[in-house]
Amino acid sequence: MTRPQARVSDQVLCAMFSVTPAGVTVPGTSAIIPPCAPTVLVGNLPAARIGDLHPSGTGPHPNVSSSATVIIQNMPACRVGDSTACGGAITKGDFTVLTGG
Repeated sequence: MTRPQARVSDQVLCAMFSVTPAGVTVPGTSAIIPPCAPTVLVGNLPAARIGDLHPSGTGPHPNVSSSATVIIQNMPACRVGDSTACGGAITKGDFTVLTGG
């Protein structure tokens, strides 16, 4: 199954909960941080791979699931829907570049 390719700055829904100023507990959002794959650009942004990080209130969390068939700079490519170490998932990517499974 193909899914949109994730890139640096694409959104991640982090499963580590945070508390809003109103006292409501919600999952947090974050974004994939550099460097990712600086020589492989998708929509003019570096492509995300397994092991690339997103920050949160509990520290950085790596991407832990990815494509089994697409390799970028010797690491599997990450796509929308792939999971992160905190139990979250990548929620935004480049919908013009579909990466196989």
